[in-house]
Amino acid sequence: MLGGIPTSLQGFSVYMDALKELGVVDIELPNIQFMSDTVSGSGIAGEIDMPIAGLTQGMQMKIKKRSPNMQFTPLLAPRTHNLTFRGNMLVEDSGLPLSRSKTRKIRIVANVKPKGKNLGKGEVAKSMETEAEFEVISLRVFMDEIPTLHIDKLNNKFVVDGINYLDEDNFL
Repeated sequence: MLGGIPTSLQGFSVYMDALKELGVVDIELPNIQFMSDTVSGSGIAGEIDMPIAGLTQGMQMKIKKRSPNMQFTPLLAPRTHNLTFRGNMLVEDSGLPLSRSKTRKIRIVANVKPKGKNLGKGEVAKSMETEAEFEVISLRVFMDEIPTLHIDKLNNKFVVDGINYLDEDNFL
């Protein structure tokens, strides 16, 4: 693992089914919100909106591209898509001589279903800014190829740093 201060992302390339490169994109990753239940009654002074470990609300992801193209349009097909995002994060490491920059690899793998697509707008001398929105079924995040997060709604996984909080045998 690299130390230092992350400064900027050098861009994300997206691949469909791990092989077909769709190009450089901007992505808006899901906001992970736990499902919750309100607890009240005897012994509790008021109410607690108690998060339920490992169970998440719907997770949406957005992918943005400068314009629609033949590689990006197939993501609207009404099926589950396996997408892999690869990028490099620039990291300033003051512990190195001359305070050099290094890169840290980021890989995100997501199984998603399309919810909609905005083709953008047509303005002379401007990019069209097309955008697609997806429901995330599973998500894996790797930093320097070390798995840090794995959420898989259909296979009962909510894994953080190697601990699956939905598996009774691993739950601490």
